[in-house]
Amino acid sequence: MTFLRRPRRTSAGTGAGLALCATAVLPLLLAGCPADNGRPAGNGTAGVASVAAAAPAGVVAIARGKVEVQGGLLEVMAPQDGTVESVAVAEGDTVRRGQVLLRLQSDTARADVALAEAELAAAQARQRAQAARVQPARQRADRLGAAARAGALDSQQADDAAQAQREAASAAAVAAADVQVAAQKLAEARLHAARLTLLAPQDGAVVRLLAQAGSALSAQGARPVLVLLPQKPLLVRAELNESFASVVKPGMRATVTIDAGTALPAAKVLRVGTVYGPSRIDEESPPRIGVRVVDCFIAFDQVPDLRVGQDVRVSFHD
Repeated sequence: MTFLRRPRRTSAGTGAGLALCATAVLPLLLAGCPADNGRPAGNGTAGVASVAAAAPAGVVAIARGKVEVQGGLLEVMAPQDGTVESVAVAEGDTVRRGQVLLRLQSDTARADVALAEAELAAAQARQRAQAARVQPARQRADRLGAAARAGALDSQQADDAAQAQREAASAAAVAAADVQVAAQKLAEARLHAARLTLLAPQDGAVVRLLAQAGSALSAQGARPVLVLLPQKPLLVRAELNESFASVVKPGMRATVTIDAGTALPAAKVLRVGTVYGPSRIDEESPPRIGVRVVDCFIAFDQVPDLRVGQDVRVSFHD
């Protein structure tokens, strides 16, 4: 954030009215905006008068800002390694949450799903066969056990029938567990296949598309597949230096203008940060040594005609 230079000390001959005027515009001078385009102020009266004429009444601070969207732009990464089979959107398209953005080649994944489905069907057939043996084995064991207790049958035969019943029940339990394992493998195969289709994580607009059919994607890569502008209200992030971190308060009214001087809808301060950090307004310029700022976020009362990344000037009012 660039702040105004403090005014030169006036000559002893300057009247009391000049001193009062200088006091009134002092907050603007501290706000960091160049007075009179940086030209020398000349004598004390002319310098103060030029700043007073440019400063709206009630302004306590002026800061530079940048238009942002809450949470920032959304970089959508590749869900997993693969080759792009088709792209369903283009830059500038508006998308809804869950809408298909692109698909990766899925021949192997489809084959894995088919194999898992076949294994599940085989496991279910084995389970049905084993389950069908449990009830007859139980009935036979009950009959032979009753006969042995009545003395009409050798007890060894009853014991063998009871053992056969236990084995049938155990085999049925194993078959049921095999079905669960096969079902889990099928779910994993389907999940893997589903991840080959990239869906929009939320409503927004495609502002950048970095893939096309045939592109090789990596889930570990640092480059996003595409960038979304979320469908959220625009905010202004202004930067305040230490002198004004305590002057600007949440709820304070603010006036936002673009470089051309066009006024935008009324706005107010949403929140003021609690942590100092380097300026990020001029991202292409190296940070100024020793300059620490606090972020201040301003919301508009109505939807403004602005674009993310646009530079603005913010005036804060009592």
